[in-house]
Amino acid sequence: MQAAAQQTQTHETLIGRQAIHDRENRLFGYELLYRDCGLGDRVNGDQASSRVLINSFMEIGLHKLVGDRHAFINLTGNFFSEFPDLPFDSGRIVLEVLEDISLTPAVIAGVRRLAERGIPIALDDFAFEARWDPLIPLASIIKVEIPAVDIDSLPARLEPLRALGLKLLAEKVETPGEYHRLRAMGFDLFQGYYFSRPEIIEGRRLSEHQHVILRLIATLNDPASTLDDLEQLIAGDAALSLKILRYINSAAVATTRKIESIRQATVLMGRERIRALASLIALSRIPGKAEELFNLATVRAHLCAAIAGRVAPTQQDAAYTVGLLSILDVLMDQPMHEILADLSLDDALIDALQRHDGMLGRILQCALSLEDPAPTRHDGFTLSAEELHALWLESLEKAFALEQVMQRE
Repeated sequence: MQAAAQQTQTHETLIGRQAIHDRENRLFGYELLYRDCGLGDRVNGDQASSRVLINSFMEIGLHKLVGDRHAFINLTGNFFSEFPDLPFDSGRIVLEVLEDISLTPAVIAGVRRLAERGIPIALDDFAFEARWDPLIPLASIIKVEIPAVDIDSLPARLEPLRALGLKLLAEKVETPGEYHRLRAMGFDLFQGYYFSRPEIIEGRRLSEHQHVILRLIATLNDPASTLDDLEQLIAGDAALSLKILRYINSAAVATTRKIESIRQATVLMGRERIRALASLIALSRIPGKAEELFNLATVRAHLCAAIAGRVAPTQQDAAYTVGLLSILDVLMDQPMHEILADLSLDDALIDALQRHDGMLGRILQCALSLEDPAPTRHDGFTLSAEELHALWLESLEKAFALEQVMQRE
């Protein structure tokens, strides 16, 4: 790690994010969060807000963090009272009023000026208290922290807010069961870990569609398969071939000449990368899952490969595959060990995915730690928080580039 003075400066660029989904499990936006990587109580709310703002808009760039989605940013009372005229983008930014703000006349006036400019205002950790009444007419979104309220009393308490046309966002939704219950109550948006946890029910069997996808992934990732085998498998699936060629000929790859066949694509990308790309496209065919899962799989894949490039360069391709397949349990709603029993993967990949063992397991564990707003690392690598954050940002950019290609008709 660097010297303390320099560390304080570089820590200013560390930002995390958490996905926000709509009722159809489509990605609506991300809440941007300041990551505390060792500064502890020396960072107050105003400092955290300013760092997120400065780095989101200036140093990093909003598009790298959220793509074309909304960015939710927490602001303290001082920001609303002293800096309401900052050039916020009314089309992309949602400003959150923190729950511990003192609602002074200056704060209320600042919120009003921003709302009148068309910038959506969200009331964070809304506790149904009368003190929020002056801000309710100015708000667009009400965020309810689910563990902090009596969920059985919510329907009656939400009705007056819904009557005003406010969007309701449930935060800290931890399980698919909570998500389905809150969705039935009329919540519009959802935030939490629910989408990234498998909804495992004993005795559940994979659907035929899931079986087809899993068989394709198993064949793609069979260590015994040759480049010719992969070419024939991919070429036999018209939709898969089209998306691969579309991606390879996109700006994200920037080839010097147009690639017109799967044969050319396999030669250009090599066996491991064409296998991983085809696997990702296959995973994207699974219906009924949160859109963010596929972005998350791509981010993990690129991040694992990037980390491997620093700590185990010869294992970059394998690390990419581990990151990509690390969401299989969530996509299939099956325990990882049951899914892996149907895949002909190398033992090192199985150990990494199932138990986070070995070098690949440590790399995956390191990548997963960056998904936590307050990362806790147990990987043993000497990479600094700043280095990992830079690799994470590069991975986000690559994931958004692939997503844009995949979404094209």
